[in-house]
Amino acid sequence: MANIISAIASIEIPRGEWDGLIPNLCMNAEHTMYNVRLASLTTLGYICEELNPEDLNSGLKNSIIIALTNNISNSVKPEDIEPCRLASKALIYSVPYAS
Repeated sequence: MANIISAIASIEIPRGEWDGLIPNLCMNAEHTMYNVRLASLTTLGYICEELNPEDLNSGLKNSIIIALTNNISNSVKPEDIEPCRLASKALIYSVPYAS
């Protein structure tokens, strides 16, 4: 599903459509439900891979980077390992968004 959402987003977001997608994903990246968090981080990663930095305003870029960095922790709790891995992977693709 994350691939499908990112493919649609790569078409719609540059057109100025689907404005609520990235803010909702960023908010859900901090969700208390583990699977919602993982799905949101995965989708953000694919979106960062697909979209050009010019397709997003600076507020959205910052929201993505904050959502990803908030999921990277030094915690050794088992429930934090997978979100940390997904956020780290997505962060690689979000580096061009930093300005």
